[in-house]
Amino acid sequence: MTNNVNNAGGELLFIQIGNGATPEVFTASATINTSRAFSQTVKTSTTELADTVNPSNAAVTARQVMSTDSKFDGKGIADAPSLLTLINWAAAPGAGPKNCKIAFNRSGAAGGFTVTGPYILTSLSLDGSARESLNFSASFEQAGAVVVTANA
Repeated sequence: MTNNVNNAGGELLFIQIGNGATPEVFTASATINTSRAFSQTVKTSTTELADTVNPSNAAVTARQVMSTDSKFDGKGIADAPSLLTLINWAAAPGAGPKNCKIAFNRSGAAGGFTVTGPYILTSLSLDGSARESLNFSASFEQAGAVVVTANA
């Protein structure tokens, strides 16, 4: 019997963007088709607590959580119809965040999860050369509380 890592392909991490309707419909952008990344960070404050009985002893470091944050990035070969949606979003930052889902497409029993919450499109880039595909990349940053759920 082996105890190998239960690996999964990168294509199982996918990003869906909400349409703002009620009920909201989430669809995956066909433009995010080659590379995806999701990260979470925790900002902390640090305090050194002195030994009150023996002040010459080393202090103990204590940390408290100040905030949490997440971000996702997507890259791919530009898909014209879905690209227009993203270009319009980037051109109207005053329209505010959109609800997004970042999902690891496996069952919860197999480690699958979905992160849902508001995100702002913070960067969008297109590049290409003659007779080559148009490349796309974008970054999206959390703009409010997110909810993490295990997939069914």
